[in-house]
Amino acid sequence: MNVLSSSLLFCAIFVLSLPAQASGKKTPPASISFHLEGSAVEAPKFAREFNTLAGARYFRKVPEVSSKNIEACSPFPADDDRTYGIVFKLNSQGSKRLNEVTTMHQGKLLLSLVNGQPLGVVRIDKPVSDGILVIWSGVTEQEVKLYDQIAPRIGEDPKKWKARLKKNKKESKKS
Repeated sequence: MNVLSSSLLFCAIFVLSLPAQASGKKTPPASISFHLEGSAVEAPKFAREFNTLAGARYFRKVPEVSSKNIEACSPFPADDDRTYGIVFKLNSQGSKRLNEVTTMHQGKLLLSLVNGQPLGVVRIDKPVSDGILVIWSGVTEQEVKLYDQIAPRIGEDPKKWKARLKKNKKESKKS
């Protein structure tokens, strides 16, 4: 390889890496996604197998609803007295998608993944038109703190939420 071709290769790599750096989007501190039940036929490209209370099932890799669709959330103590449940209020795009999925796929399962880990599964028994999704248990206190950074609590004023985040950040630096 001569000097000219190695220089061109270096320039090409540099130019191709610019869009990745320029996007500048911050990775969210926590992720939540909800995946519709798929089939073994869709695996391994479009579906992945998970063990659930209903047995081993396949779920689509592409989520129906994700962190970007969350408008607000509210944790609550779970019945197991060790973890939390959490209610998610979806934005208009997420609400519309949830309504479509739950209308068209009644009888199928919907899996929640928290930071990539399966947490809960529910059977779709009727359309969900209110834009509310619930994980009933298994959310840790640390994950609740991370979700507080993604969205305000349901009913909380966004300005008060941002002030609360600033206060929590200052307190964590002190300790």
